[in-house]
Amino acid sequence: METIFLQYISNLGWLIYVIVFIGMFVEGDAILFTVFYLASLGHLDVWLLFGISVIGVIVGDMIWYRIGEHLEKRSEFFRKIAAKMTKTIDKRLHKYPFSTLCITKFTYGIHHAVLLRAGAMHMSLKKYFLTMSFAAITWTSIIGGLAYFSSLSIELLKRYIRYGEVGLLIGIILFLIIMHLLSKIGNKEVESENI
Repeated sequence: METIFLQYISNLGWLIYVIVFIGMFVEGDAILFTVFYLASLGHLDVWLLFGISVIGVIVGDMIWYRIGEHLEKRSEFFRKIAAKMTKTIDKRLHKYPFSTLCITKFTYGIHHAVLLRAGAMHMSLKKYFLTMSFAAITWTSIIGGLAYFSSLSIELLKRYIRYGEVGLLIGIILFLIIMHLLSKIGNKEVESENI
């Protein structure tokens, strides 16, 4: 199965780089990790992949900025909801735009929301572009580097994953037991106070 997948990737040629570029707009983490892993195996050119990934991330971040800008102008609903929910993000974007945008690049789940807010707040486009370029290069280097260099130890990791799964299961069971015991102790305290 692995050979069929790698054969298919090899047959895509330059189209794989187009897919990577487009994929950076939506779900960059998984795509970036996967393609840099494939690059470490020699199936893709690592430097071309790096350049395309960085450009894809920057273009994607600019699109998110523009969407936020557009929604702020056109959607009263968006404006009302955003005003209630994003006070903390707005304060951080005003006071510390560079660190906020860079840190959220590594924070799964809120990055796109912060980019939308930056656009809605009409952050300086030049400052936004420079910050996001720095964040894109840093993020691509770290995530891509982790994928590229982790391929060396992936076989060793496969052996230990099953131990991690068993450990996780034991941890969840212990957590549930402790929570059950704590709830019983809490119920007894409430009963003794009522008497």
